[in-house]
Amino acid sequence: MAGGLRPAVASRAWCKPLVFAVCLAALAGCAGTRLIDSEVRSFHNGALQLAAASYQFERLPSQQADATAQAQRENWAAPVLQRLGWDLVTEAPRYTVQLNVAIEQVLRSDPFFTRRWMGMPGGFFGASPLLTPVESALYRFQMQVLVRDAQSRDVVYEATAQHTGPWRDQDQILPAVLLAALRDFPQGSAGPVSVKVQIGPSGMELRP
Repeated sequence: MAGGLRPAVASRAWCKPLVFAVCLAALAGCAGTRLIDSEVRSFHNGALQLAAASYQFERLPSQQADATAQAQRENWAAPVLQRLGWDLVTEAPRYTVQLNVAIEQVLRSDPFFTRRWMGMPGGFFGASPLLTPVESALYRFQMQVLVRDAQSRDVVYEATAQHTGPWRDQDQILPAVLLAALRDFPQGSAGPVSVKVQIGPSGMELRP
């Protein structure tokens, strides 16, 4: 029996360096340049004055209950909104901005390790080997942006964006998804459109 187990042990030993190499490649991707592709829909309602625009963040009751997480997301969003020429103020804003974010983990069949051995090679008593699929994680980021007139409370701009990829570092992915959502601001695009944002050592930039 011990002799029959040696090939399985050898197989596992061979797989470990390969798994380690794939993990290193994934970490290298996180540290280098990444392309974040988001599906975006955006809509414009009414005349949106951009001159000297000022805003405050607005929170739903559920977001107020998790104030720490929401404040962190707003801190990531503020530099993106600043790129549009908007200023975050503490009183008398022209607009309010509401960010709704959902993040979930999804599974896919791993293209590199689609199957792995269970039991002894060759199966039991000549039967076919027992195989089971190996799954790897993807992360889906969904964001909705609502811009309201602070006085009338009318929604003047609405955008939704979704990105699914292998990275889960929110501080990098969420600002890129928000930048994609605001690409066609203030006209909107109706969509859906695919918007690419490159994350690199020099920051974020929209790509064709």
